[in-house]
Formats: sequence, structure tokens, C-alpha cells
Amino acid sequence: MDILDKFIEQAEKNIANGYYELKISDNSNKYKTKKVSLKEKIAKNNFSLIAEIKHASPAGEYSFEDIDAEKTAFLFKNAGADAISVVVEPAIFKGNLKNICEAKKTGLPVLFKDFIMREIQIKAAADLGADCVLLIMKLADRLHLDINKMIESAHSYGLEVLLECYDEKEMERALHTGADIIGINNRNLETLAVDINRSIKIMENIDKRRLNGRKIISESGIGRKQDIELISNAGINAALVGTAIWKSENQAGKIKELKGI
Repeated sequence: MDILDKFIEQAEKNIANGYYELKISDNSNKYKTKKVSLKEKIAKNNFSLIAEIKHASPAGEYSFEDIDAEKTAFLFKNAGADAISVVVEPAIFKGNLKNICEAKKTGLPVLFKDFIMREIQIKAAADLGADCVLLIMKLADRLHLDINKMIESAHSYGLEVLLECYDEKEMERALHTGADIIGINNRNLETLAVDINRSIKIMENIDKRRLNGRKIISESGIGRKQDIELISNAGINAALVGTAIWKSENQAGKIKELKGI
């Protein structure tokens, strides 16, 4: 059993335990806020930074059980973040579904980040007001799920899809889907090893014309302004950053550093 299998096993437990079965108070109209397009936000910028609310790192690099998600989201926004990613997985990452609602108060696009494998998770994302969901191609393959049907399901709930791939083969398949945005994960979900050169190599090996205007996000392992410059020069449009922000003693300063502000 590798790391991804452990994530999947825990995700199945979260579903079985009713984590995504929202109570009436969770699913009230106050959370059904106006959708804000992540793909349009990225398209408007030369380069975008998506700052992540993540209570704990799977690699054990940090753990913050008590986070004021609303305060944190506004800190990220005021520091220059273009969007907010919220990791909602409760057991391994110590996330909370309510953090989606808190992040939405900023008016920035909000990404619902989880190990999505069932429609109930997608529905919860929509009901809580998320703008976009992360779908992971490697996870879908491991469970023999139809990634195209998963994308269609998300779209039926009014959600955009960030489709995550890990290598050239997955990128090739992603280009043939209806995903709104394509992500490249620099972290190997089987071992947790990180290499940002993965994003660069994949971009070097694809015909940019085949993107048809779709934007690319580099995920994981980005912590320095030099990293941003490297991936930007490779044709990547945005970076999703979590661990580097949370390990910094000055979170706002780290965001400004990465943004070049």
C-alpha cells in the first residue's frame, strides 16, 4: 500500500462516516454565494498565486489544528493572493468544510481541495459555495473512475474543474477532457517526494497550442520567488502554494515575496 492508497482509504472512511452529509445549517442559503470564476481570474493576470488554507502537511512538516479560516483568508487576500484553496479533508489534513464558507467571504475564487471520488463530495462543494473543485487523475485511475463523467458531474453543479495530472501521459489525457484548468502536481502522491522541475519538463514536452486557452497551475514545492520565475518562464500561469506559506513566520510577507510585491 502506497501513500495514495492510504489517502483513498481515509477518504472512503470520511464518506462512510457522513462527513459530507451537510446539516440544514451547513446547507443554508447564506452559503450559496455568487460563483467567482477561477479560470477567468487566472486569465486576467500575468501570473496568479493561489494561497492554500491547509491545517497540516501530509509529510509532517507542520500542523495547526486551530486556524481562524476567515482571518487567514483575508490575510491572504490583503497580501495579494488571487484565489484561496481550502483543503477540507478532516483526518489527515485536519481540514473543515466550514472553511469553504469562511474563505468565500473574501470575494476571491475558492477551490475545494480534497480526494474526490464520489458525487456527494462534489455536491457538498457546490452547496458550501465553492467555485472550483480539484479532481485528481491518478486517484480516478486507481479507482477505475471515469474522469470525464466526474468533470461532467462537477459542471452540472455549476463548478469549475481543476484537473490534476502528474506526468506527460496524464497531461496528454487531460488535454482531451473538458476540464477548465489543468494542474501539474510536483508532489508524487505515491511517495510524497517533490520536484518542481516536473512542471517545467511537462510544459517543455507539450504543444502549447493544444491547450486551447486553458490555463496551467503548478502545485506543490513552490516556496521561493525564483521558483515562480522558473515555472512562469515555462509557460505556467499560476502557482498553488500552501506549505511554504504555513512554514513562514510571516505569512503575508511570504505571499508578497512570491507575488513580487
